[in-house]
Amino acid sequence: MKKKKLQGDLALKIISVLIAIGLWLYIVQVQSPDVERTIKGVPVVFTQKTLLEERNLAILNDNEQTIDVRLRGKRKYLMEANPENITVVADVSAINATGTHMVYTNIILPYANLQILNQEPSALEIEVDHLATIEKEIEVRTQGKPADGFAVGTPTVNPKTVTIKGPKTLIDGVSAVVVEPDVSGKSTDIETILPLKIFGSNNKEIKSSYLTPDIEQAEVRCEILKTKLVSIQPILAGIGPLGSSDWRLDAGSIKQIMVAGPKDKIESIESIKTKPISIFDIRANGEVTAELNLPAGIQSLEGNTFTLRLIGENDG
Repeated sequence: MKKKKLQGDLALKIISVLIAIGLWLYIVQVQSPDVERTIKGVPVVFTQKTLLEERNLAILNDNEQTIDVRLRGKRKYLMEANPENITVVADVSAINATGTHMVYTNIILPYANLQILNQEPSALEIEVDHLATIEKEIEVRTQGKPADGFAVGTPTVNPKTVTIKGPKTLIDGVSAVVVEPDVSGKSTDIETILPLKIFGSNNKEIKSSYLTPDIEQAEVRCEILKTKLVSIQPILAGIGPLGSSDWRLDAGSIKQIMVAGPKDKIESIESIKTKPISIFDIRANGEVTAELNLPAGIQSLEGNTFTLRLIGENDG
């Protein structure tokens, strides 16, 4: 008998708990009393910005604006409200000049039975600047070093220019638009598509959503050329290669340079001639400025003009 009584008491307790839970669920889900909740960090959408562009104006800080909204409503609906389904709109069509402006917002809630108690801030402060446009050539800045025995040739980029639109304050700070191909360890030509990077006068990248380029990427081609150390062969005007005249390169003069070019062309080159040198251009100390006569497709990695020191055969 005692055992049956204990079992009966336990059953009553379980039933009581279940009834209590059921009542709680009924109150929360069905009756759903009004509660309050603050939704933080709701982003603001600025509308009518095209009207500002027609007035040559641009907002400097529209992407950074958020507000906190205090709501009241049924728990069921209030718990489903979040920054993604609440829309905050700010109309900027009344702005017609640069400077600091205050704008007010309109809040659109996901459920009609929710009530707005408060918003913080109640008005937004925005900075407006002149809208400006700039056209810049796209520079190629290679990163890294190619494989040993190779060098980077003259890179090409397509398109060659980019047009950037944005607030004048930021546009004035743009010094270069760059693509950065990585040539590390490369021994063959590179063809790739790379994102554009905008740099300021301090040579630091400007990462701002307020600058809008008309393109975001560019096609880049970098020739990877074979290098070779070759001798310089001076040519005297009307005489021919030095050595068949009364002049020769001094022992202290530069005699070899590093050149680069396609592998099939550079393998057959042993020396690079200069453009004809007039003996009347040779200074008293034997020095003369000479320009290389580079074959097509071959480039010097040390410049095209050199100061050579010549010595007469009769001078020693």
